[in-house]
Amino acid sequence: MVKDGADAPYPSYETLKAESDETKPELVFTIKDASGKVVKKEYKSVSKGVQRFHWNLRYTPQNPVNLNRSSFYNPFAGNDEGTLVNPGMYTVEMGLLEDGSLKSLTSPVRFEVKALNNVELPAENRAEKVAFQKAIGAVQADMGIAQRLMSETRNKLRHIKVAIKRVEAPVGNWTAEVKAIEDQLDQIQMSMYGDPVKRRLDMDQPMSIASRLGSIGYEQKYSTAQPTQTHRDSYAIVKEAVDKIKGDMERLYNKNLKALEDKLIQAGAPYSPGRGGEPRN
Repeated sequence: MVKDGADAPYPSYETLKAESDETKPELVFTIKDASGKVVKKEYKSVSKGVQRFHWNLRYTPQNPVNLNRSSFYNPFAGNDEGTLVNPGMYTVEMGLLEDGSLKSLTSPVRFEVKALNNVELPAENRAEKVAFQKAIGAVQADMGIAQRLMSETRNKLRHIKVAIKRVEAPVGNWTAEVKAIEDQLDQIQMSMYGDPVKRRLDMDQPMSIASRLGSIGYEQKYSTAQPTQTHRDSYAIVKEAVDKIKGDMERLYNKNLKALEDKLIQAGAPYSPGRGGEPRN
């Protein structure tokens, strides 16, 4: 082209814009059980050549999404993985996820998951064991929701307190409403973790719901044995307690806190995180 004196081709704006907006394609491996229910999705980058990956034969936990990652190896952080699946027949199929659409690349391939005979106390009913471990995981996920809502509520209240001071209007009852919400948060937190004053004074108190749930979750996650009666009793205790805790936090977050935010919006208070972007009066 230089010898011929021709112009070097340069892509148009439309071409460059389309390339900038293009999402990176991914391969999606969808694993289903014998009933056709999805038990796992693995996402892998697209690259040339023969590639290989290993499924750890575990479900994906349904805990709240956490995008924070440690910048160093932390052996105490735990693994983001669920309990082992049941032995049996499964299928896997590969698709290409590109521009928001999934294109099937292969037909489902059947394979069998077998249990190794290398445990001291094998469960008599593996399906029941897996169902119990998944039930514990569901309670842990609900507990995680309550914890996140509590953290977000306290963060909102910190900003709301400053907004109340800055708004060009009388204080009114806003401070009292903030205090009422904080008192309810303290009560819910105590039901989750126990009485902090008693703990500081080394006074006896029942095992907290968080500790009880943490214990059975840790002991059951990698267990291949039948659940003990102690674990079943503990599960019944935490299931009832966590259902109430989660319900209380959702009502506090969606009703009480939202009502306070609406009042501040109407009063023209400065914006605080998570609040609607309605215009001021």
